[in-house]
Amino acid sequence: MFLDLNGLSLRGGDRFEQTYAIDVAPLTIGGARHEVLVPGGVVVTVDKVAGGFLVNVSAGAKIYGPCARCLREVALDVRAQQQEFAPTAKDGWEESELSPFIEDLVVDVFGLANEAIVLAVPAQIVCALECKGLCPLCGRDLNEGPCGCASEEPPGRWAKLRDLKLDDERSS
Repeated sequence: MFLDLNGLSLRGGDRFEQTYAIDVAPLTIGGARHEVLVPGGVVVTVDKVAGGFLVNVSAGAKIYGPCARCLREVALDVRAQQQEFAPTAKDGWEESELSPFIEDLVVDVFGLANEAIVLAVPAQIVCALECKGLCPLCGRDLNEGPCGCASEEPPGRWAKLRDLKLDDERSS
C-alpha cells in the first residue's frame, strides 16, 4: 500500500490524515513466535512544511506470544510512532539521510508502519516485570512457589564460574 505525496495537492501548513488497515507478519523474538494485530489500523498524517513533507505514522498494536521467562501466554499493548521527512528537492541531501520508505515522494505505508511497530516492541516480552521464570533444573514455574531444587548445585557446565575471580574481588 502506497501513498503518493504529489497527488495530495497540499500547500504550506496543510495536513492530510488517513487510516490504513494492515496485516503485520508474526515477529520472532528470542526464538519465540509472536503474533501481531493492529486492530485500529495505522494512522498516517502528512504535513506540508518548508522544503517537503513530514510523514507521521502511529498505530496501536497487540502482541501475543509466550513470556520470555515463564512461557505463559502474554498479550502486550504497544504504541508505535515514527516520523519521516520527505524533501521535495533531493539537492543537498545525502542518500543516507533520506527515508528508505519514501521514494520519489511515494510512501511505502506498510513498510514504514511495520518498522515503527517492530521498533516499539520491547527486546524481551514478559508477563510481569517481577516474573521469576522457570527453574533451570526442574522446569517448575517459580511464580507458583519454590521448587525445592533451588539449593542444589548448579549444572556441571556452570561449576567453573565459582573459580572466576574478577578485578574488583582481587583488590579487597
